[in-house]
Parts: sequence; structure tokens; C-alpha cells
Amino acid sequence: MKITIRNILNFIEGNTKLLGDKIHLLPQHEKEQVVYRSQICQQDCCQLGYCIQCGCNLPGKFYVTESCNPDRFPNLMSKSDWAKFKQDNQITLE
Repeated sequence: MKITIRNILNFIEGNTKLLGDKIHLLPQHEKEQVVYRSQICQQDCCQLGYCIQCGCNLPGKFYVTESCNPDRFPNLMSKSDWAKFKQDNQITLE
């Protein structure tokens, strides 16, 4: 992974939100999107422990608002946009 200001800020954002999730401060719609991202990346990134697109460590990268791979999954969305995205793409999370 290349060290850049953007990557440093993404690391801080992702790990801050990860901590927020651990102490139950992350909104449900963001939790669901983290689960969705992890399911999409189950066969590659999750097994390696880092994102194959940008090289950032997991699970913190799943919490970053901006997607490093928009072809795979979008940026984190608002509650209403996420509800529409789930409906449009027939996404169910357990």
C-alpha cells in the first residue's frame, strides 16, 4: 500500500468507525453496508486480510465512506439511499 494523505485519512476514518461499531455507536444502515461489503469480498480480500484494490487492512477498510472499487460496491450511503439500493438489487442480509 502506498502511503498518501488520502490513505492515512481513510485509515483513521475506517478504524474510528470500526471502534464506534464495537461500542454500538454505528448506525444500523452503515453496519449493514459493512456486512454487505464483507460478503462481496469474502473470497479474496477477507481471506488475505487486506483490500486487493488499494491494499488497506481489513476490516477497517469496510467502514470507509468512499469506495476504492466502485465497480464492486458503492460508497457508503444514507439510510434512505441504502434502503432503495437494497430493494433495487434484492439484497437481504441475515
